[in-house]
Amino acid sequence: MQPVTLDTIGGGALSELFDAELARILANIADPNTDTAAKRVVTITVSFKPNRDRDVADVELKCSSKLAGIMTVQTQLFMGKHKGKLIAVESDPRQSNLFEPERPTLSAVGKDGEA
Repeated sequence: MQPVTLDTIGGGALSELFDAELARILANIADPNTDTAAKRVVTITVSFKPNRDRDVADVELKCSSKLAGIMTVQTQLFMGKHKGKLIAVESDPRQSNLFEPERPTLSAVGKDGEA
């Protein structure tokens, strides 16, 4: 008879459960959309429910993880009416587009199609 250890309980299932949660944590750490400062946590729970005579126990093995959430993205919306309909836009309509290149107009295009 071999006594139960963390490595042998459930036929090695606890080790497999841990490996799966560790893989989730490593993927979460590698995700550039998560907060690098947030802690990730693996929780192993081993629950024992003994029978009335206290000579047998049902055991439940559980492994879970707490991951870092996705970082928030912030923006600003400008709201108003356009042709009687409420709209929202992300660029301030009160400011001109200073850095957009000018597009040639039809009157600036020559006979050969060059501006």
